[in-house]
Amino acid sequence: MALSAGGAPDLAGLILAAVPGRPLGAVLREQLAANPANAGLMPEALDILAHLERGERVETVSPILLPLFRPAVQGFLISLLRIDPAAMMAEMRVPVLILQGTRDIQVGRADADALHRANKAARLAILADVNHVLKLVGSNDRAANIATYRDPDLPLAAGVIEAVAAMVGGRIAAP
Repeated sequence: MALSAGGAPDLAGLILAAVPGRPLGAVLREQLAANPANAGLMPEALDILAHLERGERVETVSPILLPLFRPAVQGFLISLLRIDPAAMMAEMRVPVLILQGTRDIQVGRADADALHRANKAARLAILADVNHVLKLVGSNDRAANIATYRDPDLPLAAGVIEAVAAMVGGRIAAP
């Protein structure tokens, strides 16, 4: 998030859409635990995650966990696991827009609230019935929510464009 933005002297503002407000390790633990089908994988997944958080690569990864922890991405994960998004948000001195949908199954309202608490000058836009990819979802049906990720014909939910336009148009002030 702001790690790359913090080093940009010409940064005019920052738009955060469905961004975690806590370290990635906590997010991954929560996401893995949320799926009961992962119960048998949890000991290995948590062990791998602990190694990566200590900056240690893991040589042996079960095939089922390779999409998440394959050796080629472990260096990237190690760098991400060191980041505290809320601490970085507290240091932002440009206008910030935080977009968060109420039906996001990957990061939730608590994440957006943590970012907002870290920087009260940021504008927090909570979008009703909007998911992680900023599309409208009319129910709590997880499968229907995920199906929107793969449907390029679905438009962005109402309110997304308006909030971004307000930010880009300068109607959100710097702290």
